[in-house]
Amino acid sequence: MSDLSKLAGKAKKIEVGGITLNIKPLTINEMDLMLTLSKEGDEQVVAMKELFNKVLKESVPDATDEEISNISVEHVQGIMEAITNVNNLDVDKHKTDLIAKIKSKNG
Repeated sequence: MSDLSKLAGKAKKIEVGGITLNIKPLTINEMDLMLTLSKEGDEQVVAMKELFNKVLKESVPDATDEEISNISVEHVQGIMEAITNVNNLDVDKHKTDLIAKIKSKNG
């Protein structure tokens, strides 16, 4: 392996909703999702769901799509904070507003 392998991120264990998730950092392959998160509207919501699915499937490989779909929106903020924490990203007001919008749509 080259020196570039030293640039790979390290997973972190983070507690969300009383369970511990081993959140892996995003890679260059997820840049398209990150860019779509900065857009407004339905594209942004779809990108966030796709990002959550990817991160949670990597964290809990035996999780089913149904289990992930059934996660309560009350945990959306905690999961998003875990993703941003692991990737050393800032949660800006735009993303905070999106999380609030998702929570309001889902009761």
